[in-house]
Amino acid sequence: MKAREQILHRVAELLNDRPVRWADPHQFIGDFDGRERTLEVFNADALEQRELMRRMRPIREELETAAGGPVVVIFHTRAESARLHASFIDAHASTLARRLAGGAG
Repeated sequence: MKAREQILHRVAELLNDRPVRWADPHQFIGDFDGRERTLEVFNADALEQRELMRRMRPIREELETAAGGPVVVIFHTRAESARLHASFIDAHASTLARRLAGGAG
């Protein structure tokens, strides 16, 4: 498993198994520094986001090494996660359920 994929599992675990992924840099309109190092965190309502950033702090250096530089974090609220990213959220839930049941995931 590549470093970028391995770190996603660590981040998800730190964030109570929330869905996370590296953003597709081509999905953005326009350009910004860090576009290729953007981490998406789903099911993260506004009141939770600061705490979620704190939870990632212990692995920040490892996260930046895997990403190739400073990481941009984009949070998606529960409502927007369900509305705009339902297939990804559903796939994550299925994978998590299999893992918790002891199957491959």
